[in-house]
Amino acid sequence: MPRGAGRRVRVVVGALFLCAAALLAWDLRTPAQVPWLPAAVGDHAAERAEGLVLQQEVGSEVWASQGFSVYRSRAGGPFVREFTLWPRLGLAWAGFSRFLRDRFGYQELVEVVPIDARTVLVFGGGDIYRVELESDHQERVHRLRYFGRGEGRGVMPHGITIDDRGAIYFGEYPTAPAPPGRTIQILRSDDGGRSWAVAYEFAPPTSVRHVHGVQWDPEGRRLWVTTGDADAESRVGWSNDRGRTFHWIGTGSQDFRACSLLFLPSAVVWGPDAVRRDNALWLYERERDKAAPSAARLPGPSFYAQRIGTNEGLVGLSELAAEAWRVDGSGNATRIAAWAMVPDPKRPHPGVRLARGEGTSAWIYLNPLRTIHELSVIYRLPRGAVELAPGAR
Repeated sequence: MPRGAGRRVRVVVGALFLCAAALLAWDLRTPAQVPWLPAAVGDHAAERAEGLVLQQEVGSEVWASQGFSVYRSRAGGPFVREFTLWPRLGLAWAGFSRFLRDRFGYQELVEVVPIDARTVLVFGGGDIYRVELESDHQERVHRLRYFGRGEGRGVMPHGITIDDRGAIYFGEYPTAPAPPGRTIQILRSDDGGRSWAVAYEFAPPTSVRHVHGVQWDPEGRRLWVTTGDADAESRVGWSNDRGRTFHWIGTGSQDFRACSLLFLPSAVVWGPDAVRRDNALWLYERERDKAAPSAARLPGPSFYAQRIGTNEGLVGLSELAAEAWRVDGSGNATRIAAWAMVPDPKRPHPGVRLARGEGTSAWIYLNPLRTIHELSVIYRLPRGAVELAPGAR
C-alpha cells in the first residue's frame, strides 16, 4: 500500500474511533444538573425537568433518577446529581445506556428512599444499597430474591416504606407466575437498612403472586399491604404489630388489586390496578371498618398515589390511560392532566408516576413515562392549579 494511502486509512480509522468514543460518552453520560424549563400542562403554566424519573418528596426536597444516577432538587431549585449507583457487573449495566433505556422503555432502574439527612437506600440491579451522601460510600446490604430476566424488577415503587419508629419495609415483587411452593415475603430492617429479616411470609396455599404496596399510614399508625394479581391473589389489609399479622379488609376481587393507597383522615382511598376502563374509586371508612366503591370512575388501572393535602391526594393512571386525577376522602375524583399514549406490548406500560411521600411544597409533581411525547419528564404545577384544572367528575 502506498505510504500516502496508509496514512489516509489511519486518519479515517482514527476519526471513526473518536466519533465512536464521542457517541459512547454521550450515550453513557448523565448531566450534572437538570434545570426547570417553562412548559404547559393543558391550559396551565408549568415547568418541566427532562429525562428524569420521580422518586420521593421530603419537605422541600424532591428526589429523582436518570438511569443509575440519583438527583435532588432543593427548595425549588434545579435537580443536581448527587451520585451514580454502581451495581454489580452484569446485564443490569445495560441501564447505563441512554439509547437502550429509550429503545426498550426501561427508565425506572432504581428506587431511591431517603432515610435521614445523610443516607439513602437505593434498590437497583437486584440489590439494596446503603449510600452515604457526604462520602458517596455505597454498601450493598441485601440481594433481592426475585430480579432479572424472567423474574422482574424485584420491588414496586410503593412497595417500600418507613414506619414511625424508623423501621424500613419492602415487599417482594416477581413478575413470573409462581411455581408450586414459592413464598412471597415482606422484609423489615430495624437498623437503617444494614440488615434485613422476614416480617411476614405469604406461603401456599394462601399465597399471592407478588406484593404491590407496603405503606405506612400516619393517620391510623398502621402498616398496610396490597397484593395481586388474580382475584384469589388480590388483597388489601393492615397490621398493627409491625407486620407479624394482618387484618384483611378485602380479598378475592380485582377491586382489591391495588398498587398504592392514599391515607386521609376519614378514609383510605385507592384506584384498583384492574385492567379495565371503568374502575371505581374505592374508600375504606376508618370508623366503620368497611370498604366500598364510590360513584367516581377511573378510565384505567391506577399504579401510583400521593397525598397532597389534608383531605385530598393524587392518583396516577397507567396502561390504559396516562392521566393524573385529584381525589378526596368523600370519593370525588377530577382529572387534572392527561397525556397521549400508544401502548406497546414490548415495552413497560405508559403512565403517570407520582412521588412517594406527602406533597407539602408549593408545587405538585407529575411524571409521565413512555407517552407519545415524553419518555420520562417531571412536570411541576403550582398547587392551586390542581383545584382549577378542568376535568371530569
